[in-house]
Amino acid sequence: MPEDFVLLETEAGLIVLQGGKVVLAQRSSDLDQLAAGLKAAGVAQIKVTDQSMADALRGMGFDTSSVAEEQRDSLSKDRLRIIVLAGLAPDEPSAMEMVRERALAEAEEKISQESSREDLQLVHGIQALDELDRFLNITSERVAEWYSLHFPELFGLITDHQELAKLIVSVGSRDRFDEGKLEGKGFSDKKIEAIMTAAERSKGGTVAERDMNRIVGLAEIALKTATERQKLAEYVESTMKRIAPNTTDVAGATIGARLIAKAGGLDRLARLPASTIQVLGAEKALFRAMRTGSRPPKHGILFQHDAVHTAPKWQRGKIARTLANKIAIAARIDYYRGEKEDSLTGTLEKRLDEIKIKYKAPRQTAAPQRSLRDEKRPYRGKGRKARGFYKEPRSGDRDLRRRPNPGRRERV
Repeated sequence: MPEDFVLLETEAGLIVLQGGKVVLAQRSSDLDQLAAGLKAAGVAQIKVTDQSMADALRGMGFDTSSVAEEQRDSLSKDRLRIIVLAGLAPDEPSAMEMVRERALAEAEEKISQESSREDLQLVHGIQALDELDRFLNITSERVAEWYSLHFPELFGLITDHQELAKLIVSVGSRDRFDEGKLEGKGFSDKKIEAIMTAAERSKGGTVAERDMNRIVGLAEIALKTATERQKLAEYVESTMKRIAPNTTDVAGATIGARLIAKAGGLDRLARLPASTIQVLGAEKALFRAMRTGSRPPKHGILFQHDAVHTAPKWQRGKIARTLANKIAIAARIDYYRGEKEDSLTGTLEKRLDEIKIKYKAPRQTAAPQRSLRDEKRPYRGKGRKARGFYKEPRSGDRDLRRRPNPGRRERV
């Protein structure tokens, strides 16, 4: 059965192929010239990649059909080779420029598609969340310490920095404290009485109005940052539930997003083995162990999981490995299948219960054996050394170079 004729529209012109061989090629896009060439070659049926051109050729009496999707992708990849094979791009600057522009356009389209991936948006979201946490902690502590110069007693009565910032913004200096302003803040009557007493007997210094304005402004920044941080946390959680529901069920939204960010995307996390997922975030400790021969880390980001950091030390490694196994399976289901698997959390809880029962007590390890260099032994030689015992000196140990001699009298 002969191969079908395929019409390919390129930047350099129109090309007709049959079985990978060029049958007809022309630089112009004139359909009349193409129709004449097809009739001269005896072509009546032809496959076309462009629908508008297929309609035009059908009006000229040709039997047209669409090219299959797989064949269209193959022709698009081999576009440059076909143009060179057809002889439409010898040393023509215009043709090569057209090919170059087409290649640049495809590269830009590929970059645009990669930049639109939801997991990459999630990576920046969780990184912004971590940075906001650090900024919020530093700003809240600075507000509390700065205001404690003026009202140090309040710092001991209200330990929550966010509540303290709200009180500073709404009230200001300690001279403006009254029971009416404190009643709507969620404080008990006993706490309000303690605050009013502390304000009257405060040993803090006086603060100028311009200084108090700056403290209040910094407290407002802390409150706005806390509000934006809450919105960003909700965004991360909703995005994780949409693109990685199984990973969210196993590891949690925040930890799963940090693992995706550390791996570089959901696709890369899905290809990582469980042993690598277990130590993600502990690269420095891992490379130090490889360099010095010390014990490798048992966990990285997974230490933030409740099942790991609340467990005894001798169980954390086994729990982290079990958790990493389930995360590896969940990430692959999320990326390749995109379906919700309800059995992952059940098997994870069952395995965690087995670890807690089986390794309830730490394993007893044998005491390390002492080497002969660490023990005293008799000297087998002759002379004064034979009258006592001595410990063989080590390199760098100057005290052990002078052996005790019990048979020798001290000079007076």
